[in-house]
Amino acid sequence: MSLTSFHKESLFFIGKGVCMRRAILTGATMLFTAASLLSACGNTGSKSQESTVKESATEKKESENTTESATEAEKAEKKTDNSLLPKELKDFPEASEEEVKTYMSDNDENTLLIDSRGEEYYSGWAEEGKTKGGHLSNALLFSSRWLDCYYTEETPRKMYLDRAMKDQGIDKDKSVIVYDRGGEEAKNVANYLALEGVKNIKIFHADKLLKDSDTITYQGYDHFLPVEIVKSVSDVKTGKAEKLSAAAEAVLGSDPSKIVLIDVAWGNMKESTYLSEGHVPGAIHINTDCYERPRVYVPEKRSDYAKEWRLLSIEEFRDSLCPQYGINKDSIVILTGDTAEAHGRLGFMLRTIGVKTYAMTGKLTAWRYAGYPLDKGEDSIVLPSAVDSFGSTDIPNPHEIIWTDEVKKILAGEEEGQIVDNRAEKQWNGEDSGYFYHDLAGRIENTIWCLENDVENGQYFMNADATPRTKEELVNYMKKNGVDPEKPAIFFCGDSWGAAKIAYWCQAVGLDQVKEWGNGWIPWSNLGNEFIDHKGRKVHYDKYLDAVLDENGKDVSDGVNILASKKKA
Repeated sequence: MSLTSFHKESLFFIGKGVCMRRAILTGATMLFTAASLLSACGNTGSKSQESTVKESATEKKESENTTESATEAEKAEKKTDNSLLPKELKDFPEASEEEVKTYMSDNDENTLLIDSRGEEYYSGWAEEGKTKGGHLSNALLFSSRWLDCYYTEETPRKMYLDRAMKDQGIDKDKSVIVYDRGGEEAKNVANYLALEGVKNIKIFHADKLLKDSDTITYQGYDHFLPVEIVKSVSDVKTGKAEKLSAAAEAVLGSDPSKIVLIDVAWGNMKESTYLSEGHVPGAIHINTDCYERPRVYVPEKRSDYAKEWRLLSIEEFRDSLCPQYGINKDSIVILTGDTAEAHGRLGFMLRTIGVKTYAMTGKLTAWRYAGYPLDKGEDSIVLPSAVDSFGSTDIPNPHEIIWTDEVKKILAGEEEGQIVDNRAEKQWNGEDSGYFYHDLAGRIENTIWCLENDVENGQYFMNADATPRTKEELVNYMKKNGVDPEKPAIFFCGDSWGAAKIAYWCQAVGLDQVKEWGNGWIPWSNLGNEFIDHKGRKVHYDKYLDAVLDENGKDVSDGVNILASKKKA
């Protein structure tokens, strides 16, 4: 799970969440958890921007998947040092339109057509100034942006590039045509592939062919919004422009007052990266604790392990939280910030109550890549403008998030579906709870294990720039792990932060059967539901005895399936 970085003077653990929140750990708590947190919901990760931790802050959740970066200087050094864009770019022969059309229609595994643009355009969005999005038939994706975008994960950037080549069959013996609209992307990617040993490479500028062809688009591509459209909204919100661009108006309408631009991450403005590392100008900030309240739901538990982060009820979220942040039934919400899990989590809550919602593509990576500025410091604070009410009591999309009652029916075979655990292997095996604030370890019977991420391989559902992998890659990865993406696949982890990201990213490439379980392992085990412990026993937690019992009611607590109380300093 998360990699750790220790402050030299105060020994703080600085958490970067991928399917989690930041943990603020001090003293004995940090020492207790530092090793075990290296594996919780899979882990390496994004959330690379959530870094400022103060000892005086309330003890906070650790994440289930993550990758660390420490200081701003270290991040800047990583950004410049880990670029894999070749330093010398040579020219390549240009393919003819007829050659490209042949590649578009043939079934020859030795000829490959590769789209080098951003994933958002490959998936369906039209590039700025263009009228049609999507990719050419038979085209794979290898984005030029992956080579030199802002990147601070612990997993080497090259791992993502190697995986994209391997999983899409791009190797040295193939004949390859790399295309873009008319810029430098194709040349960049062609040079990189040549360094990797691919010998037969041509490039093609496909502006006319993309315009004239029946391009392939993903259903759901508009879960994300290209950064140039968000930039237009930002400019209006900050007074740099009087009206939205034509492209932005075509998607969002002509009334920018309906648009709520949100930076979402764990922590308030001062605890999160909103002020320290920056936010999209004009964005208000929402702390994930606002809709995932840290509360004691099982008061009989020991105080060390009693607190959980569960989603508000949909009704409370709609009637109380949304109006506070200026969101009503007619709002259009754009989610920004560097926490992918929060985009998925809040995105599904908003979609449940019928709010038109987008997440900005690539977290903040594509925004930075485009050269757009981030606002920092207290002068950049934007406060929300509350509205009187949400304006509706409807819940038009109740199945955006799957809840425990339905999960139980699927597990019992009463409804079709698969319940998929994306936690790390130690958690799946019941060897580790994975969370310093949770004491129960095990897995749920009749679930499938499909890892979200790990340090060696990075994020299995994302590219290096935090965009979704292609539909074909995600389908193949899930099938390899026993998940049928043609049937309902309900993902979960500790409290389902990472699961929300997986579901949102999968739905963006047309895999709409992939959903998140709104609760997850922590509430399930705390509430006394049956699970399998590390010895393969069917057990459950008894809150009154504060013990793990087997099917016969025998106390089988052993320090692994339930942790001992923490020693007080």
